[in-house]
Amino acid sequence: MYLEKNLKFLTDKMKSRNWDAFLVPRCDMFLGEEVPEDEERLKFISNFSGSAGYAVISAKSKLKSAIFSDGRYQLQLKKEVNSKYFNTFYGGFKEVCIFINKNKDILKKVVIDPWLLTLREYEFLQNFMKETKISFKFINKNIIDEVWLDKPLRNNNKIFKLPIKYTGETVSSKLNRLKKVILNNNCDFYILFSPTGLSWLLNIRGRDLKHTPISRSFCIVSKHKEIQVFTDNNTFQKCLKKDKNIHFSNFEYLSTFLENFKNKNFLIDAKTLPIKIYKLLIKNKFNYKLISCPIDQFKTRKNSCELRGFKNAHLKDGLAILKLLLWFEKNVHLKNLTEIEVSKKLFEIRSLDKTFLCESFSTISAFGENGAIIHYKVDEASNKKIDRDSLYLIDTGAHYLDGTTDTTRTLLVGKAETEMIENYTLVLKGHISIASAVFPNNTKGRDIDALARMALWSKGKDYPHGTGHGVGNVLSVHEGPISISKTSECFFENGMVVSNEPGYYKNGRYGIRIENLEVVSKQKFKNSEGNFLGFNSLTRVPLETKLIDKKMLTDFEIDWVNEYHQKVFKDLSSFIETESEELFNFLKRKTTQI
Repeated sequence: MYLEKNLKFLTDKMKSRNWDAFLVPRCDMFLGEEVPEDEERLKFISNFSGSAGYAVISAKSKLKSAIFSDGRYQLQLKKEVNSKYFNTFYGGFKEVCIFINKNKDILKKVVIDPWLLTLREYEFLQNFMKETKISFKFINKNIIDEVWLDKPLRNNNKIFKLPIKYTGETVSSKLNRLKKVILNNNCDFYILFSPTGLSWLLNIRGRDLKHTPISRSFCIVSKHKEIQVFTDNNTFQKCLKKDKNIHFSNFEYLSTFLENFKNKNFLIDAKTLPIKIYKLLIKNKFNYKLISCPIDQFKTRKNSCELRGFKNAHLKDGLAILKLLLWFEKNVHLKNLTEIEVSKKLFEIRSLDKTFLCESFSTISAFGENGAIIHYKVDEASNKKIDRDSLYLIDTGAHYLDGTTDTTRTLLVGKAETEMIENYTLVLKGHISIASAVFPNNTKGRDIDALARMALWSKGKDYPHGTGHGVGNVLSVHEGPISISKTSECFFENGMVVSNEPGYYKNGRYGIRIENLEVVSKQKFKNSEGNFLGFNSLTRVPLETKLIDKKMLTDFEIDWVNEYHQKVFKDLSSFIETESEELFNFLKRKTTQI
């Protein structure tokens, strides 16, 4: 009933203004995967809580509204979105454009919030619709904000500096690198429209979001290393007040600021720049040049200090998860543990570490059939008791001051079916294929994605998500542009951190996923004919050996499992206090050779 009222209120307003459709992306103005509660517009209007998607809200009686998301969320779409009001589709922005084009005789005027559409998306949309009579209208205020009467309040939390011992590079050094890019392109300014990029550049972190330690701000950097920060966080200036080259203003000042720089040349990234800012550049007749964000290129390659931090963070987090696994084993037979309780227990254990900042995403704690929902998010309504024979999947991560983690393990509860063991072992074979891969320079993420799937493919099985994503250093746990997927065009480079997470999902039954973080590292060979790269695993958490069918593994794969567990034992045992004999013996048992 609440959703029905929201939709009616919205579509009535649209009809009164002669609007046929309204585009609702899930993202906020910064394209963030995590958005503040008061900008969860897609969830407000559709009840869909996934981290990626679009809706086209139709005000025409002849056409039902539509909602789109990728393979990770197809089950979730069906579960959360009422089919009475929405048709659900697989896909992203391209499929949204196809839908609008297909209904061009009905949808004559489509309304867009210019803060929520990038220049690249707009150009794609225009090109796609050039043979139609559809007109696009940009609005100054998002119409959902007009009908969302009980919006949650937002808190702007304190911004803090990240010490050089964690960043490994000064702000001045980073600015010099950016300055060279601006000058080499014969430009005066670069518009850095990326809160993660801004946080990396200025060596600061914030708590504007629950799981991503950034400040939701952007900046314009000059070739003279002057920085104009646009923010609504009043603690920003206090944090950096000693730096005379950094200036602060509210978002509303952007238009006035730009008017002061007639005939200047701007560098912009069409993938991230909102059409709102692009329109201001055009209005003021600025020259601009397109570029892929240089900060993305800089921050994906971690320096030696950052990599040490990643290793330290994974040791701390590995110990925390080991303690959880012991607690889980000691209590699961009581059959009163719940998904929420396990998640809370891990948070409690992590919080004992003084360098722990926050979880890097909301823990996926999923038992039985909930594990088949790839990005399942437990709540009081869905919370299951872990009380029968099945699989329990936990996908969890943390931000510590020195690094970020992301780990998935699948645990056996009670007795396993033969099929479960087979599928777990197939996923493990794919995981090992990635972890042990060696490849030449200029290899793309798409070039090795198939390695993780071949064992599953051989049995006519697959999984509907990418195999890996880049990971930021105490920034976003999902960091582009690097990824391992069927479509990834980014080249691997030494020092990148990427996840390795193949999976398998049996709808209505269980989910399986094994995830470690890996560092891309140079590989040295005697008489090597070129430069080669490979992966070194950061994660130190035991695998579920009770689900491994040793007969399905090659000798190489058996050795890999044993060597990995040997590393886990060696690294974590040194962290276990002498009085924790129970934990030490548990670790020894969990890492016994297969």
